[in-house]
Amino acid sequence: MIVQTAGTPTGEPVRALRLVGRRERPTTDERRAALVTLYTAEFRNVSRLAYLLCGSTQQADDLAHDAFIRLYEHWDRVDDPQKRLAYLRSIVVNLAHSSHRRDETVKRHRGAPALVEGGATHSAEDEAMWRSSRPDVMAALAALPDRQRTAVVLRHWLRMTEGEIAATMGCSIGSVRTHITRGHHALATRLGDIR
Repeated sequence: MIVQTAGTPTGEPVRALRLVGRRERPTTDERRAALVTLYTAEFRNVSRLAYLLCGSTQQADDLAHDAFIRLYEHWDRVDDPQKRLAYLRSIVVNLAHSSHRRDETVKRHRGAPALVEGGATHSAEDEAMWRSSRPDVMAALAALPDRQRTAVVLRHWLRMTEGEIAATMGCSIGSVRTHITRGHHALATRLGDIR
């Protein structure tokens, strides 16, 4: 931030300060309009990402809605509109991991058997989506550890670069490569050669 002193027309210095280089914060209406535009354009894609991470359409929609709410709450953290989608994806990934950890903790403390595909009860919509996609691939993805599944999904479903994946997951590019390689190996072991 640069601070300049303002002068009078006669050249006398004035003690008032003016802030230069700082953007005005958007009004609530502008922020809501921008969020509605982003929601309309990207909700389905964000929900699909959440589905690939958790395996349940109902839970995926909840995660996607929660992600948009968190984005709205922290709107000022991302000034660049082009970076908001990446920030939104990071929120989805973090929410999916938190949800999975919570489900695992509940399962561990209740002594319940492991529930496949995210621990939620599946609706008819879930079953239709599982049947329409390759169930063997979806089951293999669900069996991967969280970080590997996230890296593989971001790489192959969203076609993100290693750098973008690293930013989304909050880790180094080397870690991303490791997660993808291990994920590929686990999937190849389960499914045969996937390349």
